[in-house]
Amino acid sequence: MTFYRASTKRHTSRSEFDVSTLSNLPKVEILYAYAEPGVDMVKALGAGGARGIVVAGTGAGGMSDPERAAVKALGPLETRPVVVRSNRTGNGRVIPRKEYDAELMVPADNLNPQKARVLLMLALTRTRDLAEIRRMFREY
Repeated sequence: MTFYRASTKRHTSRSEFDVSTLSNLPKVEILYAYAEPGVDMVKALGAGGARGIVVAGTGAGGMSDPERAAVKALGPLETRPVVVRSNRTGNGRVIPRKEYDAELMVPADNLNPQKARVLLMLALTRTRDLAEIRRMFREY
């Protein structure tokens, strides 16, 4: 096998995650954003025991005002699911933005919603500290 590029992100043998002793991973759900959304799904995911929610947002991980309000209504970070912003466009980065950072959301960088979900599940096996989860999303 020939490799022409090396990944700049941490992975496989360089990973800090060890799931060898786990029988299951934390529950993390994906929520797709769209025009004029109903917000009941956000509430249902919070009430249904999700420890994390990945929002597959528009463009650069954008969310509508009603979706953002519904996430905020889930309560303080200590009791609500950790929310990661990804995008549903197929490519492109979701970078930190002050308005989303202030609402305690994590940008997924270049991870699609499915990959962001797996990383968030792994991150939640280690911590709920938002700064630490943001670091993980920068490094992986």
